[in-house]
Amino acid sequence: MKLRMKRPYFYAAIALAMLLASCTSKSQEMQREQGVKVKTISLKSDELTASKSYVGVVEEETASALSFSVQGNVERIYVTEGQLVNKGQLLAELGTENLKSACDAAQATLKQAQDAMSRLQQLYDNKSLPEIKYVEAQTKLDQARSMAAISKKNLSNSRLTAPFSGVIGKRMVDIGENAIPGSTAFTLLDITSVKVKVAIPEGEISQIAIGKEASVNIPAIGEQKFRGKIVEKGIVAHPVSHTYDIKIGLPNGDRTLMPGMVCRIWFNGDAKSSAFVLPNNVVQVSSDGQKYVWCVVNNRAKAVKITTGGLSGQGVIVESGLTEGDVIISEGFQKVSEGMEVVVL
Repeated sequence: MKLRMKRPYFYAAIALAMLLASCTSKSQEMQREQGVKVKTISLKSDELTASKSYVGVVEEETASALSFSVQGNVERIYVTEGQLVNKGQLLAELGTENLKSACDAAQATLKQAQDAMSRLQQLYDNKSLPEIKYVEAQTKLDQARSMAAISKKNLSNSRLTAPFSGVIGKRMVDIGENAIPGSTAFTLLDITSVKVKVAIPEGEISQIAIGKEASVNIPAIGEQKFRGKIVEKGIVAHPVSHTYDIKIGLPNGDRTLMPGMVCRIWFNGDAKSSAFVLPNNVVQVSSDGQKYVWCVVNNRAKAVKITTGGLSGQGVIVESGLTEGDVIISEGFQKVSEGMEVVVL
């Protein structure tokens, strides 16, 4: 009796399962009939400039190592690193006590030699002084003049000034230090114009000529772009990398460009060619390494094998496998498979 009562529930469960299966099947069938929604692009050739990019570094136009020409203790420093200075501007001073004493002593010796020469001159004119004595007096006077000039020059050299307008690159002295003649105290950079140093492989240096135009992109200042020309071309290769250094001149009146900035360079005026270019994300790679794209053919998805070349500013360069006018799936290709019907939005 209990078994007979359970049978209606059993049959009802079977009927419900069949109904759900039927609905699911119909839903999938409707989805196949409607197709997967995708976005596409129509393939057309783009004109590309066959230019290669290089990496370079900004350098100052000129750099000068400034040093004191006399020895002494650094007493005052008037500039800091990165400061703009004008030609003739005072940068630092040495203590002048010893130098001033030496100058005063030299001036006193000169005055004494001049007085002695003045008295001996009268005797010499009256022929009362031997020639050798007169020559000795004249020699002492000349020596005294030279020592006075040297001591005066040394006193003025206690002040270090800028030989040209520029920017203080480095300061290598501090107040109280003993400055040694010839030892660098400051580096002064001229950056009213700058140069971009680029290493060119030996296989490409023959294509580079002085005066060739170049585009320079500098990420450090917001990807700002500049145009310049090659002003220097090296003729000696680096012994390890076998590259040749060239330099591109750039104006820098506002001093935006600073030495050490890394930049990317393209040379203009190279030959142009036509090629197919696709966005990077459109190109797929199979498990065996074959590159392909999804195309729409008769409203169905089709995987088309392609061969790619290098990269351009617009994307991947396609060398073979596609023809102009092919419709490429650009969005929604993750949901399609071979032969699946698609709906182009």
